Amino acid sequence: WFDIKKLHAPALDGEAGSVIEVDYYHANTLLLLSDEEIAAKAKRDLDSMLGGTCGAASVVDAAVVKLPNAVNWYFPGSYDSMPDLASSSIPNAYFVGDLVRTRHGSWSQEKAYVTGLQAANVITGREPDAGVVPLKPDEPHVAAGRSAVSLARKVLGGGDAKRG
Repeated sequence: WFDIKKLHAPALDGEAGSVIEVDYYHANTLLLLSDEEIAAKAKRDLDSMLGGTCGAASVVDAAVVKLPNAVNWYFPGSYDSMPDLASSSIPNAYFVGDLVRTRHGSWSQEKAYVTGLQAANVITGREPDAGVVPLKPDEPHVAAGRSAVSLARKVLGGGDAKRG
């Protein structure tokens, strides 16, 4: 979920309410629900994640977009085909979006936002990650799983050792 109002700060800081976007991936089962049912589900999910403050809020307006059979661009090995932030052919051209190769760790809309910030930073002479919030470290069980998969790939001869 995204708080769209915060993305436009400080321009909307004095405005009441919030503008929230909620995306569901692999959500074929939601396609059968009405727009009202999906909006209610999104509100319940936000209440569960955010607690009291969100629970006291009400939905004033909702727009639901359903994309049946939609897919993302990611597939095993796709990282190798992604362009870097800076073009290797045109000195003042930059790539932004969720298809850019970056080590930030974000994906999809978050990655598009991060690469936009990174390109703007480079264009204005700043370090690419200036003002970009790094992802939190993996939780212990996720880090352990990642290490186990990496070890299995090395032992079995799969994967790209230089990418880790």
